[in-house]
Amino acid sequence: MPTVTTQFRNTSPQDAPAVAAFLQRIFDFDIEPRLPLIAPRHLHWKNWEERSDWAGSRGYVMTKKSAIVAHVTIVPLCCVGGQQRLRMIHPIDWAADPMSFGSGSILIAQVAELVDAVLAVGGSDMAQEVLKALDFKTCGEITKFARPLRPLRRLAGQRPSLRLAAQFARSLAWSLEAPTPQTQGWTATRIAPEQLVSQSIPWPRAGRQTFIFERNPDTIAYFLRCPVTRMELYGVAKGGLCRGYFLLAQAPGQTRIVDFYVDSEDRDGWRALIELAVSEAKRNHMAAEVVAVGSDSVTRQALLDCGFHDRGSNPLRVLPGKGVQLPSGPIRFQMIDSDAAYLHANKNNYWA
Repeated sequence: MPTVTTQFRNTSPQDAPAVAAFLQRIFDFDIEPRLPLIAPRHLHWKNWEERSDWAGSRGYVMTKKSAIVAHVTIVPLCCVGGQQRLRMIHPIDWAADPMSFGSGSILIAQVAELVDAVLAVGGSDMAQEVLKALDFKTCGEITKFARPLRPLRRLAGQRPSLRLAAQFARSLAWSLEAPTPQTQGWTATRIAPEQLVSQSIPWPRAGRQTFIFERNPDTIAYFLRCPVTRMELYGVAKGGLCRGYFLLAQAPGQTRIVDFYVDSEDRDGWRALIELAVSEAKRNHMAAEVVAVGSDSVTRQALLDCGFHDRGSNPLRVLPGKGVQLPSGPIRFQMIDSDAAYLHANKNNYWA
């Protein structure tokens, strides 16, 4: 009998039903077509909606006898710092059939050949073992931060328990400890998608030692079209001059600050920007908390200054291509650099 080999290919919109069925089977959740992970509009947005930073499909599979045995969607990234400019991807919706041994690893190795490096954050214990086996290098860590907004809100719809009571007490204490906003002279203004090109927004620039991921109007416009998690962009100004921006995502029970930047390393400027983001987050009366991530000293300190609390960290790992030098400094990672900006299961998920 001839050996049946697996084949690597990208996907198209015609593959959507097969991709959804595969993810549902591997992740073992109830069939619910509105679940964001497999909702048709969301699958299209993640995999096939046009992006200026990646030509063609962003979905890839390994198949055997035309059946999917491994799948991944990639998030395109451009990492910049010093003289380095690296084309990267972050894999999401990465899944493999356990009966097709090694197909998931082969798939990642194949997509790695398309770019300078692959970046990965977190993942299951099994995924962590695969990353180590593929020789991913640890290049930092991503810290989750949360600040309670409405402690009573997190009690809604939950069964009373000692654990829930302790979580409520902690959230209440943290909300009472939150510092007074220091935003004098700073303002935040919402920017509609059609205003993006005309606005003089200072997009992120690499610091002396910090690597950043490039942003531009097309990048942000893509996220403002997210079909499962509403996003809002705000420009931040001081003295009438736009100094930065933040992007909010309204997920069940949470407002997420999924991207934020101010054109200074000054601690007070970063604090003002985040406090303005918190003020806008409070307008969502369904949000029990506001969350964000930090991966470098500037963003971590700014979040701590604004009353956010450390809720644990995940390693940031990078698989460089042959001859590609790893970033030599901290990488400033934000939630829109993965699926953390919009991932949810149509139910509340709290960090605090």
